[in-house]
Order: sequence, then structure tokens, then C-alpha cells
Amino acid sequence: MKPRILAGSVLAILTMSPVFAGTRALLPPQTGDMVPTVLLARTPAPSFGMAAAPASHVHLERQPVSISWALPHDSSLLTTPQPFVRSSREYWIDAAASSLQQGIELPLTAPGAIIRLSPSDPLAGKLQPATVHLQLGRHALTAGQASSQIADARSLHEAGMDVPAASLVMKLNPALGSGMATLRAPTASGRYVVHVFEPQSAYTLTAAGNRDDVLLGRDVHVRVALHDANTEMPLQAVGGYLRAPDGHITTLTYQRQTDGSFAVDVQPKDIPATPGLWEVHSFSSGHDAAGNTVRRDTTTVFSAAVPDARLSGIAETARASDQGIDITLGVTVQGSSRYAVSAVLYGRSADGLMVPAAYAQSAAWLPRGNGQLVLHYNAASLTGIGAPYEVHDLRLQDQPAIGLIERRAVALRFDTL
Repeated sequence: MKPRILAGSVLAILTMSPVFAGTRALLPPQTGDMVPTVLLARTPAPSFGMAAAPASHVHLERQPVSISWALPHDSSLLTTPQPFVRSSREYWIDAAASSLQQGIELPLTAPGAIIRLSPSDPLAGKLQPATVHLQLGRHALTAGQASSQIADARSLHEAGMDVPAASLVMKLNPALGSGMATLRAPTASGRYVVHVFEPQSAYTLTAAGNRDDVLLGRDVHVRVALHDANTEMPLQAVGGYLRAPDGHITTLTYQRQTDGSFAVDVQPKDIPATPGLWEVHSFSSGHDAAGNTVRRDTTTVFSAAVPDARLSGIAETARASDQGIDITLGVTVQGSSRYAVSAVLYGRSADGLMVPAAYAQSAAWLPRGNGQLVLHYNAASLTGIGAPYEVHDLRLQDQPAIGLIERRAVALRFDTL
């Protein structure tokens, strides 16, 4: 699905227009906020991951919805979501049968490693424990002899573990220790994925993005670092790829940093019709203090969206009929869709502190042009707070596309309605 830039400029924020009672300009974007500067439209229209379903079976809700609820005043809320970071003690090798027949090297940094062999052909490539050999130091053993536990795909499936068909999993006996192991399978056929997981190792790899979401045409900066417990170690090499939600792969080129880590700027150039998360897969090699090889692979994820709408920059605050607060937000829309806004309302408590009071969300179908969405905070949720008020964590989403297209940490301050 290729977006195109529509003719005309984005609607300007109307800060120079006369401001009527209760009509206010949103605060300027802060560092870390995500605000579209140019609006895009999809061509052709998105299928939202349901292309295989008959058009008559695809339903996009058009009924407006508005909800809100009170929050404890001592809630600790993050105004900016934190990017996903996972510490990895594992790595993968894609091996041909010829490589396994000769033997592949597996660097192990701790005793008790778990090794899984998964053939691409479950019938021809299935391996028996007696035909798999492991050399580690002075030990030359079959898989059965080297393992404290061994299991096939059937037993793992029965235990609720999802592994590829015909997989063979071996947990090495801790008494074997660690070091450079050689795994050999003379009867191997086809290709195999060899997965090594070291649950007892102190060495972990992380890949952290500088944000958890991005607009089409903008970058996510991903930093890859190797750790020995809580201490960072220099890496020798890092490679990887970007996987789109529809499975498309783009190879990435990482750059060495002065602190020994590696980094890459990832930019989705096209949003597929299928919504979902984008995955950055990174595989690395480093050395411990003794010069032994440390291999690790890891993944981080983020979401990406086409900026097909934006907040106009104008909000109107008013006392609601139930004595709550209504905040009406202008929305400039390039592509008709169901959009949603959400935010947390803060107010001053009796002890003079600004505290979270309530969360609200509103969603409705908006045609192309200028529209509005209203955040309603009911009177009950405002108990115990008063002016001044602040609107935190304001978000605009394209719901069918599962896309976050605008986010502001602190969007509005007002004293009166």
C-alpha cells in the first residue's frame, strides 16, 4: 500500500485567529512528542488485514463511542510509553545439512545450555538422539549422553510448548561445563535452524529503540549492546534485518559506536495493508574478558503508521451537562476512517499538587476534511480536584489501521471553562 502526499498544505494552527471563550490552542510539541507535519493518504484504500474476507463480511464500526473513568490520585503514570527492550541469552544458526554433517561450532558461555535442532523438512530431516554428536572440551558424546534432559517435538507439544515439527531439544548436562562446542549430525538432510539458549549465562544482548512508534518517513534509532551482568561490553560485529508486518524483509547496516555498541536508523518506507508490529532482528558477536566468543541474537519491535490525520491545534473546553468537563478537539482528516482520541486529565488536589484525575477516550467515524472528537470527563471522576487543569498523554489513533498518528505528553493547560 503506497501512501501519496496530497496536494495542499497541512491546516495551520489557528493561534492568530480570535480566541473565543473556552477555545484554546494546544501547547507547542515537546521533545519526544509525535506530531505529523505532512499528511498522507493511502492508495489504494487499506484492507486492514482482511483482504481475504468478502467485502460484505467486513464491518468497520461507525457508531460514536465515549468512555471515561476516574484514576487514583496517587497513580504513577508514564506520559510517554517506553520502547520494548528484551534481554537475550540466545542465538540462532541457519545451517545446511552439509555443515551439520561436518560439524558446526557453538560457543557456550555457561553450563546447562539448551540446544534445539529444527529441520526444514520434518520427514527427511528428522534426527534421532543417537545420530547427533557433541564435542565439548575432552567430551565426545551423543546427544543422549551429553544431555540431562532430551525431548522431541511431540513431547514438547504435549507439554504446551510450540516448537517446529520434528524438533529435537537437548539440555546439556551442567557437568560438561562451557566453551566452544562442536555439534555434528552425519545423517542430516536439508536445512536446519539451530537454536541455543543459555539460561545460566551472565551475557545478554539488548536492542533498544528510541521510541515505540513512528510515522511513515521517520526513523527509529535502535542501539544494540552486549552486557556482562550490569556492565556493558564492546561488540565485534552486528548484523540484522527489518521485518514488516506482512513478512517483507529489509537488510540493515549497523554502525559501530565509540562506546562499543552498534546502532542503526530504521525507517519504514511503505506501510503494508496488514497492520501489526515491525520487528528489528539483530544478531551479534563479541568476546568475554578471556577472549572467548559470545554470540547473541535479539529482537525489538515498534509500530508504524501513515499520518492520515492530525489534531488541528485547537481545543474547546466546556462544562458538560452532567457538570463534568468536555474537551472538543479539532481533527484534520485526509483519509476517511474511524479515529480515536484519548488523554488523562490532571487537576489540582486539596494539598496543591497536580494529580491524575480521570482517563477518557472518544472514537467516531470522520470523513475527509475538518472534524471533531470530544473527550468527556464525568463529574464523578473530578471529585477532589479543581483548576488549573492539564491534559496529559493525548493520543490520536486511526483505529482500523491500528496506527498511532499523534501523541503529546502535555497537550493543554486551562484554568477556566
